[in-house]
Amino acid sequence: MSFAEEAEQELMRLMVQNRHSAFSRLEKSNQGESIVIKFLARYGEPTSPKHLAESLNLSSARIAVVLGSLEKKGQIERKMDPDDRRRINVTLTECGKKAAKLQKKEMRDKIVQIFKLMGEQDTNQFIELTAKFVDYSQQISQKEEGDQ
Repeated sequence: MSFAEEAEQELMRLMVQNRHSAFSRLEKSNQGESIVIKFLARYGEPTSPKHLAESLNLSSARIAVVLGSLEKKGQIERKMDPDDRRRINVTLTECGKKAAKLQKKEMRDKIVQIFKLMGEQDTNQFIELTAKFVDYSQQISQKEEGDQ
């Protein structure tokens, strides 16, 4: 087995072993609600449930359930598009914007805590290596797209 295959196995082992960590609990706590709120906050304009499902790689049924729950909590609004009455637009309410801001702050605070524990040298090395990993991943994706 090559070093790269061993590294992949170790990474997967660590991810599975730590799937119940604080980050996982935070991300999965509302079974998709958190990711929808974050996406809407980042996207910044009304969007359709179909666009949400495609962008977040969730089924239309899952999006419908999540949007229903968020609407009951007052965090989103669904309104008919004035230009196309067949289309529904989803937007964050003020309550939803506050929830997105709070979730972002909680995640940032946890990341800062981890980096403090890691120390400056290990953190810088982690950032450098992560940037390389992302760069190589993009190169592979571009090559695969070019091959098709």
